[in-house]
Amino acid sequence: MNKIFHYINFTLIFLFLVGICIVEEVIVSSSLKTAQNDVYAIEQVLEEKNALHDAELINLVDNIEYRWSQNESKMCYMVNHKSIQEIGVEIARLKACIVIDNIDDFRISLEHINFYCQSYLHFMGASIHNVL
Repeated sequence: MNKIFHYINFTLIFLFLVGICIVEEVIVSSSLKTAQNDVYAIEQVLEEKNALHDAELINLVDNIEYRWSQNESKMCYMVNHKSIQEIGVEIARLKACIVIDNIDDFRISLEHINFYCQSYLHFMGASIHNVL
C-alpha cells in the first residue's frame, strides 16, 4: 500500500512539473511571438512611409515598448532576466533612433529584435531538463 502511495505521489509531482513547463512555454513563446509580430508591423509601416517621424510608426514603437515591458515582467519569473534584456535594449534604441532620425540604425535594431526573438524561441522552450 505504501508503494502505491509513493507511485501516486511521484506521478502527481511529475505531472505538476510538466504542467509548469507547458505554462512556461506558452507564456514565453507568446511573448516572443508578439514582439516579432510588432516588429513585422513596424517594418511594414516603415516600407510604406520610409520616414521615422510618422505618427503611426511612433505609435507602433510605443506599443511594442509597452507590451514588451509587460511581457518581460511576466517572463522574469520564468527565465533569467539577463537572457531577455537585449530585446528591451533594442526597443530603447528604436526610440532613440526616432529622436535623432537615424533610419539605418532603426532598421538594424528591428533586425536585432527579430533575431533575438527567433533565437530565444529555439532555446527557451520546455524540455525534459526543466522537468528534471
